[in-house]
Amino acid sequence: MAKFVCIYEPDRKGTWTEELIKKHVEHLRNMKHKNVLILCGILKEKQGGLIMLEEKSYTEAEKHILQDPLVVNNCYNYSICEFLEGNEENNYLLDG
Repeated sequence: MAKFVCIYEPDRKGTWTEELIKKHVEHLRNMKHKNVLILCGILKEKQGGLIMLEEKSYTEAEKHILQDPLVVNNCYNYSICEFLEGNEENNYLLDG
């Protein structure tokens, strides 16, 4: 399984509602229950958000993002990148 980081940036076309935000949170909960969501949060300085997912492929990760009510309702644009974690076990990616 690969890790993917999704950055959300405000689109301003969509209209935020309390109900929409509740649906977004429910979507996050569903991804967590499926062991897809690793972490999520707000990028305070950018007025956007970050979601980290674990999935088989970019395509599978994007499917989850495309189902997010904030994306569906044009509140956020998104970009996805595969994340390669550096740690002691892989010499912080020094060895390629």
